[in-house]
Parts: sequence; C-alpha cells; structure tokens
Amino acid sequence: MLSLLRGGVVVVAVAVVCGTAGAAEPTKLHVGLSASFALSGGGALWVTDRVDNKLIRVDPAAGRVKWRLGIPSSPFGLAYGAGSVWVGSRNAGRVTRVNPTTKRVLKRISVGSGPYALTFGAGAVWVSNEGAGTVSRIAPTRNKVVKTIRVGGGPNGIAVAFKKVWVADYGHSHLIRIDPVRNRVEKRISLPKADWITPSADALWVSSEGGKIYKIDPASMAVLATVTVGANPLATAWFGGRLWVPNIDDNSVSVIDPATSSVVQTSAVGQSPLAVASAAGHAWITSDFDGDLWRFDP
Repeated sequence: MLSLLRGGVVVVAVAVVCGTAGAAEPTKLHVGLSASFALSGGGALWVTDRVDNKLIRVDPAAGRVKWRLGIPSSPFGLAYGAGSVWVGSRNAGRVTRVNPTTKRVLKRISVGSGPYALTFGAGAVWVSNEGAGTVSRIAPTRNKVVKTIRVGGGPNGIAVAFKKVWVADYGHSHLIRIDPVRNRVEKRISLPKADWITPSADALWVSSEGGKIYKIDPASMAVLATVTVGANPLATAWFGGRLWVPNIDDNSVSVIDPATSSVVQTSAVGQSPLAVASAAGHAWITSDFDGDLWRFDP
C-alpha cells in the first residue's frame, strides 16, 4: 500500500534502461513539489501535486507547464469527463470540478472520507473513498453525489469498462464488480492486495502491491495470467500497445507485452513513481517524491 498516504523546464536526464538497446533516453519535466497522479484528457496532461496543493495543466506536445491551480487538502486522484477535470482531495473528503479552459472552479462536492481514485464512465464520475469504504457516484448534470455504494475494506483503484464499474479493494484484497444500473455490488473475488485497475479491449489488468499484475477475464472474473513486476506497482496505463507499470518502491517502470503477458522492458525513473499517462505520443511517469514527470518516446 502507498505508505506516504496512509499514516516547468525540460531537462535531459540519464536513466538505466534494461532490454532497450538503441532506445532514446527519457527526459524530465519538473512540475512542482510532487507529481502524484497524471491523466490525459482534452488535449492536455493533468497532474496533481499533493504536497503543494495544486492541479497542474501540462502541454504534452510542447513539454511545458501551462498553468497551476490551487486545490486544497492534498489533491490526488483525477478524472476527465463532461467537459471538466475532476480532482479528489485526500484530506477533505471532497471532489473539485474544474473548467479545463478557463481554470475556473465550477463546484466542490462532498464525498466520503479519503477519496483515492476517480474515473468517468456510464454518465457519471465514480470516486473510491478509501477511508469510508464506499464508492460515490456523482451526476455531472446535478453536481452532487446521487448514490453511495458500500464496498467495505479500503477501495483504491476504480474503472468503468465492459458496462460495469470495477473497484480494487486493497483493505480486503478483493476485486469488486458493480452494476451501474442498479448501483450495487454484484460480484467480488479474492485478489491479493488489489490496488489499481486498467482495462484493455478484452481484459482487466489489476495492480497488486505484492509486485504482481493480474490479467482478469471481465465476464468470469477468472485470473488469466499473473505477471511479476517491480515493488509496489500502482497506476498503469497503455502506451504503444503495451502496459506501462510504475513500481513505487524500486523507482522503476516495467513494460508488459499483453500478447505474452511478460515484462519486456524495465527502466529506472524518479523516486516514488505513482502513475503513468499517455499523451501526445509519449509515456509520462510521475515522481511523487521530487515533482518530476519522466517522458519516454516510442
């Protein structure tokens, strides 16, 4: 589990890259005191700085920070949808809705304790509230929580895919499937230290703090493959047809080939990489400890 939560100039940077002979070295963009989570949306790259309490808009094509906006109480999880950026504040039990063009705060919405991850889908913003053991469903048309779903444990990652809402419950080591029509849990399976969920066209890829990525069949919820990666993987993303996995505790990123369910590349990055995002033809990896984004080219 992410221990730190539970208790712009481009500069060339040298990285140790394994199994990538001839590949270009990554570059770094310093964005703030902390680069926590990152998300691509609306032609921009969005980054939260949980230490300096900022939402940061990055121009991924130019490789520079465009603007920063103060978001109090440790901004962390992000979603993009309904023409807005949605930011969860870990220490306030709140989601802030932001206009991505004008930088204007449109609404502050109370959710459960310790909001961790956000996602947009099925016409709603879904928020995993780690401290409350719940999922909040926000209706963008009403700017309010319209349903609170109790899942128990400590929900972390959340995703909408295959007409369902999926929750990684770290607290109880479960993967949970929610029916968004009835707003209720319909199935759960045991999955050790489940922490994050990234869908592909035919499967779910679930990060486990135990250093594994589990490939899950969405219909049967059976484990199709298990891939060993680095220490404490978290917010994965697809880039170049492969799954990029940030490993928080060994400061690396693992790259998985979905055809073979195996790691084909491991690269050193900054300290405490929490998340990967794909934007403007690059993979961007956050460094929560030092406020850098590491940019990898194809």
